[in-house]
Amino acid sequence: MKKIIFLLLLVSSLLIVSCQETAQRGAEINYKLGFSDLEISSLGNKEEYQDQRLELPISIHNTLAYDIENVAVSVQGFDTHYVELYSSREQLSNLEGKSIFNPEGREERILFEGTVKKLLPGASKELQNYRVYAYFNSKVEFSPTVCVTSQQAGYVGAAYDTYQGACAFEKEVSYSEGQGAPLGITNLELIPRQGRQIELRMRVENKGKGKVGKISLATATLGGKPLSCDFRADTEEEGFSFEPEEKSATLLCAGALAADETYRTPLYLELLYDYELNVKETLTILQ
Repeated sequence: MKKIIFLLLLVSSLLIVSCQETAQRGAEINYKLGFSDLEISSLGNKEEYQDQRLELPISIHNTLAYDIENVAVSVQGFDTHYVELYSSREQLSNLEGKSIFNPEGREERILFEGTVKKLLPGASKELQNYRVYAYFNSKVEFSPTVCVTSQQAGYVGAAYDTYQGACAFEKEVSYSEGQGAPLGITNLELIPRQGRQIELRMRVENKGKGKVGKISLATATLGGKPLSCDFRADTEEEGFSFEPEEKSATLLCAGALAADETYRTPLYLELLYDYELNVKETLTILQ
C-alpha cells in the first residue's frame, strides 16, 4: 500500500514539475512578436490518373499569436472538363493560435473530394493549376508602455525630439518587430498638445502575404482612459477598409494626460480585421 501511495505521489510531482516547466518555457517566449501568417498547404498527390476518384487534403495551420474565427477554405481554378469537386468550400471551427499551452498553434486538415475526368483523345497528360483560399477574422493587440509629456513639461514645437524627465520622451518610436499577426502597428508618433492633451499617430501595416479587408478598432486606451480614434481618410463609420493593393493606413488618436510631468504609462489597442490568403498549386493528370 505504501508503495502505491509513493508511486502516486511521485507521478503527481512529475506532472506538476512538467507543467511548471512548460509554463516557464512559454512565459519566456513572447508569441506576440514578429509577423506571423496563416500556413496553407496541399497534402494531396501532385499527380493523379484520369478517370479516378480524387482526394485533396488541405492543411490549415494557425501560426498567429491569436485565435482565428469564421475560417472558410475554398479550392478554385479547376477546369471542370478535367476535375470536378463535390464541394469547393468548407467551413471550419475556430483555430487556436500560439500560446503557452499550444506553442505550435492549431492545425486542421480538410478533405476535398471529387473526380478526375478523362483526358482529351491523344493527350498523355494535363496540368491543372488551382488555388487554395482561406478567409478568417482575427485581432491584433498593441500594448507598449510609452513615455508621455505635455507641452507644459518642455515640449517645443515639431522640431522637438526627446525630453529627459522621469523617462526619456521620444517623439517617434518604431515597432517594426510586429505583434504576432500579419497585421501590426509598426510606428508610433507622440505629439503633445495644449491643456494636457496628446495626439498619437500610428501606422498600421499589412506585412503578410494575404489581403487585409475591413479593420475596426475594438479598444483604445492610454493609462486606462479611452482614446478618441479615427483612421485617416476613413469613409466608414465602424471601420476602415484597405484598397486591394494597399498595405498601410494611419490611425489617429487623441487623449488626455494625467499630469503635466513626463511619465510612463500603458497604451493599449485592439484591432479587429478580416483576412484572405491564397496559395497556388498544380495537379498533373496522367493517362
